[in-house]
Amino acid sequence: MRHGAIAFLLAFVASVGAGGPGHAQSVQELAKTAASEAKKGNDLDAYNTIRKAALSIWEQGPLMFREALFVKSAPTGYGIYDPRPNTVFKPGEKLFIYVEPVGFTWKKQGGLNHAELVSDLILKDSEGKVLGEQAGFGTFTFDSRDNNMEVMTALTIDFTEAPTGKYVAELKFTDKLGKKSASFELPFEIKGDDSEPDKAEDSESGSDQ
Repeated sequence: MRHGAIAFLLAFVASVGAGGPGHAQSVQELAKTAASEAKKGNDLDAYNTIRKAALSIWEQGPLMFREALFVKSAPTGYGIYDPRPNTVFKPGEKLFIYVEPVGFTWKKQGGLNHAELVSDLILKDSEGKVLGEQAGFGTFTFDSRDNNMEVMTALTIDFTEAPTGKYVAELKFTDKLGKKSASFELPFEIKGDDSEPDKAEDSESGSDQ
């Protein structure tokens, strides 16, 4: 199975030409080395070499998002979340967002690897009209002895006073150390409980009797 995985990565990196010939060749060489190491049974060496190839793609590529979605509650770690079954919220309900950023910059600082991301929030209606925005809505700093690739960020949006309707939350992330930026949009709806008016009517009819 591991040989199949290595072969798949070899096929993948062969198609990575956007980073330029030098970049693609470097990744290909690392992948071939990893395949050779795995074939000899040197699994840990193969893993570390493949990780170097992945980091090369990470460093040369743009800022991207592996995941960006609404979740049921505040996530507690990387991959530790429950996705919402839909994007319909009750009035006053908080919006929890889970994000996995990829491709941001790590730089040495104080003996550790340091990274910093800032997110701006733009709220739009369903037609794309900007209703409000907040620069620096979220700031995320990371310090590690490694160039971590499994990194998550979590944001909570509180639209307590927002009326019912359909909206779009646009979140723009900026890599403060690498001068990269990218954004994504999450459509959602705030919808009242349709059963409430019926309950009120039943209460009124009961009092009349």
